[in-house]
Amino acid sequence: MKICVIAPTVIPVVGSKQLYGGIELVISLAVDELVARGHDVYLFASGDSETKAHLVPVVQKAIGIGESFIKEHQANKRAYKEAIAARPDLIWDHTLALHSQEMLKRFDSASSPAKISINEDIMLETNDIPIVHTLHGPAKDHLPDIVSSLASLGHYFITISHDQAKRYYTFMKRQHLGTVYNAIDIQQYRVSKSPSKFYNPNRYVFWIGRYSPEKGAHIALHAAHKAGFPIRLMGMQNEVYEKEYFQKMIQPYVKKNDKIYPPLGIQEKSKLFRNAYVTLMTNLWHEPFGLVSIESMASGTAVIAPDKGALPELLGKTGIIIQTNDLKIYETDTLITPDQEQYIERVAKHIKDARKKKPEILRERVENLFSVKQLADGYEEAFAKAIYFKMIS
Repeated sequence: MKICVIAPTVIPVVGSKQLYGGIELVISLAVDELVARGHDVYLFASGDSETKAHLVPVVQKAIGIGESFIKEHQANKRAYKEAIAARPDLIWDHTLALHSQEMLKRFDSASSPAKISINEDIMLETNDIPIVHTLHGPAKDHLPDIVSSLASLGHYFITISHDQAKRYYTFMKRQHLGTVYNAIDIQQYRVSKSPSKFYNPNRYVFWIGRYSPEKGAHIALHAAHKAGFPIRLMGMQNEVYEKEYFQKMIQPYVKKNDKIYPPLGIQEKSKLFRNAYVTLMTNLWHEPFGLVSIESMASGTAVIAPDKGALPELLGKTGIIIQTNDLKIYETDTLITPDQEQYIERVAKHIKDARKKKPEILRERVENLFSVKQLADGYEEAFAKAIYFKMIS
């Protein structure tokens, strides 16, 4: 197949060098594997990207997160124009046709989301080329309406978890090609054979993610302290609201034995996963996937997560799932509420359950469900469906 892949341009696609950007990491893994299988793949991305595919730079360097919607818009329009001119078998888009989106209101915080809609008048005509979108985000704010608009125009969709598929179901309008789980390069992660991490006086719990209320770093921080553990936190602070959240909800409560890290390379990050007592994914929202969970399992470290979104599905019986459906916890909360206090108590109570989880069983789950082979198999099948459906429509 000749495949044109349209990536976001805010972060370069650099594979194992990726410090930040789960979408870009998955694009890199899938594209390189599709090339290895003999497909003719063109990656439309920033010029500082690295890939085994034909790189088509639509901007010289990555634009940067939150820098300019207009620049992203222009780069996406250029990518679509060049992809259409290449006459591929299909276009695989990770931006939801950004060039056709109009921003009516910028994103300020979780309580003040952006307002964005599709404008069909500025959308480029793709003729008979199937357009396949991977849905990376949650079914909330402006995203369901964008998906609904694109579905009405005959675009196709791939979801990254069954929970996400359920939440987008009515908006995809029979244009859903199936669910393909994200993947990691499992060889980049190792399991510690020694049980000493559970008894080491320097043991710690680990949290990694975006500093924002919905990711719940503050829940992890307080739960770790309540259970008598120091915590290692790793995240990026790009947007103003992320910096404000960190300064208000994290920084004042950091203790002497805690450590704060910026995004690190795969070797340093995998070591933190491997040596952690447990990884905490203390979300307040319905996570559409959660790449951190499979990184942790591949390192032989158990994950504590709420009964929200895709996490119970990804973790299965290997996870430590915290009941939260009886609690009123919201991603828009700007203070620790009484219900969040209960959430913290429940997480803290179960931290030591991590000792019951066998590292080899955790890694085996990743090998069975979240490998690069599984990723490429799933996309090859979905692409074949899209080409066939477009041909008979």
